[in-house]
Amino acid sequence: MIKYADIANLQEDQRIALIGEQAMKGQRVGFVVEDDEKADRYVAKLMARFSVEEVRREADTPVAGVVMVIVVKKKESEDNERVS
Repeated sequence: MIKYADIANLQEDQRIALIGEQAMKGQRVGFVVEDDEKADRYVAKLMARFSVEEVRREADTPVAGVVMVIVVKKKESEDNERVS
């Protein structure tokens, strides 16, 4: 399990892949970005490529000027309901 990873030097799609892969392992994955627009873009890409959902977004963080987002793997039953 990765506890912390500085992935700033990766391309955006590589970051999305790493975040999604960790979430699909059943881990709760948090990441920080500069603004809500970027957070929206990351979440949209994650939801399009992986079976994940956003569970929390915080703009009020200990570090000014960042947005923290937490994503998790969708529960199996939610995936089945979406397909039905």
